[in-house]
Amino acid sequence: MSLQTDLHNAVTQVNDDSALLHTVVHGGVLETVTTEGGVVVTVAKLLNDADARINLAAQGIFAQSQSAAQDALASAELASSEADRAQSAASQGITDTNAVLELVQTSGNQILVDAEAVLQQVVARLLAVGLPDTLTGARGMLLKVKTDESGYELVNTAALPRFYGFHLSSDGSELLLTEGRDADFNAQDFLAWTLAEGVSFSIHDNALEVQL
Repeated sequence: MSLQTDLHNAVTQVNDDSALLHTVVHGGVLETVTTEGGVVVTVAKLLNDADARINLAAQGIFAQSQSAAQDALASAELASSEADRAQSAASQGITDTNAVLELVQTSGNQILVDAEAVLQQVVARLLAVGLPDTLTGARGMLLKVKTDESGYELVNTAALPRFYGFHLSSDGSELLLTEGRDADFNAQDFLAWTLAEGVSFSIHDNALEVQL
């Protein structure tokens, strides 16, 4: 080859490469350029594809964020609903409790009133039949209809006689009397003893007398 031919070929190659480069730089968003090294995309297509990928990824992230936000909102609404329901249940519980307390208080007051009325009736009936109004000092005594049949009176009964026991003093100079109704007595501790009711004892001419 001559120098002229080589120069011509070089210029032709530069023109061809320049045309390809121009197409790569200024080509449309859908164009590709075939080169000796393979198919390449134009700058516009490269940028458009990158923008599409970015937008797609952003849309995915946005969709996920939106879905998460909706889930969070739904959870918040559910929590708020449960809180309202719990507050309503608590308020109803307080109302029911107060109602029960008022009912118990009312019933208790009525029971006290009824008990007082019954007590007054019992007292009135006891007084009407002439029963004693006190039992102090009446241990072991029985109720007996009065002679005029106007009521009752407390009397001792032979069914519960008194114990009378005699023993000498420690120096043997005195005769001592021990009596009682409810105490525990050991007959072997006494020289003489008896069970009776309404009797008294005295010493007359060095002799023990019993008065009925």
